Amino acid sequence: MKNKGTFYKRLVLALISVVLLGSFLAFSSTPDVLAQNDTEGGQSINALVMGQAWVTSYDDAGGLNDIAYVPFGNYFGFSTELSAYSGAVVDNISNSYVLNWRPNLVGSSMYVCGLRVAYRLPDGVGGYSSSFSYLHIPGSVLLPRTSSVNWSTDWTGGCIYLKSGSPSAVFNKHINIPDGSRIDYLRVYYYRASLGYLPLIKR
Repeated sequence: MKNKGTFYKRLVLALISVVLLGSFLAFSSTPDVLAQNDTEGGQSINALVMGQAWVTSYDDAGGLNDIAYVPFGNYFGFSTELSAYSGAVVDNISNSYVLNWRPNLVGSSMYVCGLRVAYRLPDGVGGYSSSFSYLHIPGSVLLPRTSSVNWSTDWTGGCIYLKSGSPSAVFNKHINIPDGSRIDYLRVYYYRASLGYLPLIKR
């Protein structure tokens, strides 16, 4: 009888352990809808929600051309991501140039801290400089194209995030790059908060 009682006690304890472990995993695991692979410390999180930045040229007839594009938000903490090579030649006589940012999410989980265009000056003999020149702006100078959104900055005043409104709203800033230069890359500097999932237990 004593052995039988000990067996039942051990069985009950084992069942309780399984239930507690299952509850912990259910609360602490990352939901698939938010991320397929989240690893911190500068590793890719493969998140569904990504910010977008790009350069657009506008002509005088209502035409436009997106000439450099970079989705960003793959990494936690302060990070940077680079566009593919563009190679667009600046024509200030016919076009104006604008930097754009679309948050795609609301809240302070991701800030844009800066946008940098890398370009090469013409060398005067039909080619381009062997070194880059840069145009770099802080995120906080970007302004929304609609008045229906609210934005805020971090404590430095240089990084910006969408506080309320449509996450698809576009923020932009006119830029001046020397005529005849070749735009090669767009780089985004940003901060993304670490994803943490802690169980909320009511007592």
